[in-house]
Amino acid sequence: MGFKVKPKTYLVQFEDGHEFHGVEARLSGMSYGEWEQVTGLDGGDGETNGAASVRRFVDHLISWNLEDENDQPVPTTLDAVKNLDHNLVAALNNAWINTLIGVHDADPLPETSPSGEPSPAVSEIPMEALSPSLAS
Repeated sequence: MGFKVKPKTYLVQFEDGHEFHGVEARLSGMSYGEWEQVTGLDGGDGETNGAASVRRFVDHLISWNLEDENDQPVPTTLDAVKNLDHNLVAALNNAWINTLIGVHDADPLPETSPSGEPSPAVSEIPMEALSPSLAS
């Protein structure tokens, strides 16, 4: 009996305080061939076209919780995405890519974080002359 590969899905959401906090999208992962194309590992230049990136995002978009001003669900189609705010689309696409590669926005250190001990002064580090066999 062989191993059955299940398609992996990713939940994209934004942290508290983010401009788009509350938005959630579920997307499927990329195939290795797509990954090679996006990164340029296939010998090409990688994905430099923003429109291609958005089309790829929509192709992998399974669902989201977006609603229009009339409380109607926004479809997960390219036409619907083209009518959304550019910053929202870019944020979702970037968050999906970062999730795929395992990059997570790290919280910055708090202002009260200790900076650690100062390094010892160079004059306090013991130094010895090299033996003649090591000096050459």
